[in-house]
Amino acid sequence: MESRDPNRPCPPPVGGNYPSSGTGATPLLQHVLAPMIKESGPLSFSGFMELALYQEEFGYYTDPTRTRVGQTGDFATSVSVGATYGRLLALRIHQVWEAHGNPRVFPVLEPGPEDGSLALDILRAAREQDPAFHQALHYTACEPGTRKREALANRFAATGEPNLRVVAAPAEAKAEWGMVLANEVLDALPVHLVRWSGSSWQEMFVGLESEKLAWTIAPCSDSPLSLHLAKLPTDLPEGYTTEVCLELFPFLKELAATFEDTLLLLIDYGFERQEYYHPDRNEGTLQTYSRHQVGKDPLEAPGERDLSTHLDLTSVGEAAQAAGLTSLGSSRQESYLVHLASGLLQNLSSPEANREFLGQFQTLTHPAFFGSRFHFLEFAKGPVSSGLAFPGRI
Repeated sequence: MESRDPNRPCPPPVGGNYPSSGTGATPLLQHVLAPMIKESGPLSFSGFMELALYQEEFGYYTDPTRTRVGQTGDFATSVSVGATYGRLLALRIHQVWEAHGNPRVFPVLEPGPEDGSLALDILRAAREQDPAFHQALHYTACEPGTRKREALANRFAATGEPNLRVVAAPAEAKAEWGMVLANEVLDALPVHLVRWSGSSWQEMFVGLESEKLAWTIAPCSDSPLSLHLAKLPTDLPEGYTTEVCLELFPFLKELAATFEDTLLLLIDYGFERQEYYHPDRNEGTLQTYSRHQVGKDPLEAPGERDLSTHLDLTSVGEAAQAAGLTSLGSSRQESYLVHLASGLLQNLSSPEANREFLGQFQTLTHPAFFGSRFHFLEFAKGPVSSGLAFPGRI
């Protein structure tokens, strides 16, 4: 786990644009963070965020008994709106399957499957749309956390779906062709926190003060981080604080290597670089989520609440290109889903189904709800996938 050099003097605590210290003596703080910081020195925020979200025993995302999504959880997603979202995505997967010539086996990989609901919605829709398509779908959820992976395996086994499984890493799903579906995954990749001093970038670290988490700051010395910061504007106010994600390229490279010919669909919220690093966005995009309340103290109750950032969509495109992928297009959720739904809207089976579908569809596509919040980005590799038409426009 990344941390500061323990032989380097620890700078004094600073507040930056965040609260000066974390609160809440959580198990993660007591048993993991505090001992680690005492032994090795302050953690980069990227290292802290990785532990807060993914530490096997106490991380926010690794507890299979925690309700994170939906009305009784911490936040809502397109999946939690209802089965319509999976039904629409199944239409896109069907298009990709047809482009490959309706093969008898068509793999789909979903990293970050949460509780598996999206996988089940897609497979249920596939069965209704086209039995041959459903039979061809070999759906693999990728979950590195041991406890969560076991819970998913148990849930999947109870469904009776013969071609649904969960693995620990994308490499376990390698095949000649297939599709990757990453729904709200990139926003939870660990990020570095940096602050503009007025003349240079400084990195924010997480240390301890009186047994509480506290901020420290030091000049940026990480070479990959410094290279990325060189792309950012410098006409920024002193104290401007923002995030940099260095995990995009390795993550997308791993996903791109899963299939020889692949369509990669990324769904998340974000801004292009010019807007992301606008001088007025002087506190960045990092937020916490707990019981549907948004917070601004990322050190509060580590392991007990979600940490999330918007994406620098420009960096996503650069990382995808470096990973050998070609962009097919991007659009907001509204445009993408409306395009996919054009046939369904004319062939709803009953008034009851009509009401349910349209109610969920409105939530998914209306600009006041999810329609303008999420971006759909498609990238391709290989002759078949690269020839696909993108179902939406910016």
